[in-house]
Amino acid sequence: MEKAIDVVYVLGTGSRWDNNEIRFSLRSLEKNLKNMGRVFVVGECPGFLQNVIHLPANDEFNPNVNADGNIILKVLTACKHEQLSEDFLFINDDHLVLKSMDANEVPPIHKGNMQKFPEEYWRLNYWRGRLRRTMETLVELKLPCYHFDCHTPILFNKTAFPEVMTNFDFKDGIGLTMKSLYGNLMYAGKGVRVKLKGQKRTVFHNYTLQQLDERLAGCDFMSYNDQGLNRSLKRWLFRNFPQPSAYEKNDISDRIIDIARWMDSDRDYCKGVDLFKKHMKGINLIRLFEEGETPGLRRKLEYKFERLFDE
Repeated sequence: MEKAIDVVYVLGTGSRWDNNEIRFSLRSLEKNLKNMGRVFVVGECPGFLQNVIHLPANDEFNPNVNADGNIILKVLTACKHEQLSEDFLFINDDHLVLKSMDANEVPPIHKGNMQKFPEEYWRLNYWRGRLRRTMETLVELKLPCYHFDCHTPILFNKTAFPEVMTNFDFKDGIGLTMKSLYGNLMYAGKGVRVKLKGQKRTVFHNYTLQQLDERLAGCDFMSYNDQGLNRSLKRWLFRNFPQPSAYEKNDISDRIIDIARWMDSDRDYCKGVDLFKKHMKGINLIRLFEEGETPGLRRKLEYKFERLFDE
């Protein structure tokens, strides 16, 4: 039997969605990740979580300057915990596993040799400046320079991770990117790596529900950011992972999810009117809907809810 692999999340503050990101990430793991062990949450712990091991930790660095430094320190905190499995899966709260797989077999995915990236690649945003600094550090130490920071989970070893990080001054300035440090020493340095070729898709822009279905079809992993977290993505997340996991004390309470749940059900008219009264505006429409169901009023109610996801 394969060994159980614990999972480590690190959380800061300022979730755009009341920390529901980790709620759906955990639903995806419970559904798709075999041989999953305990769940560790380092940093903030949302009140709706249960059956997790919480390790409180503050951010030492300004997250707008050295976010990766804070993440590394929190992972180091997890590595000190005696109950953490020797090998563990590090995953962000906005990452999901979309296909059935064994936790022991999550591959170390990379996006190629950073030394071959074009100059314009490094100019896109602030974070890529940190990634470039990581590449330059690896080059200086004559180490491989593969880009492992590609928004996928990665397996770490609780003994090796602290040893790897002692080789780098990740606290200085804008810091260094964690996965590329570990991946190049522990994976690329031993010839173990998997090139990204469609196993993962990002949602970093606004997409419709149909576009999301097409974009994410066949993927092993997906990740998103605040720019991608629109109403259609919330509906997609609920549609694909509707059931609360064992790590939730209660189900999600969210305007968009409430409406998505109704639209994916038998669409009981009276319940729909109650939802409209709770979440939507329009006194005259509410009075009209309350007069009782007709085919025309049902179509109007459904149209109003559908339009919500097109805005």
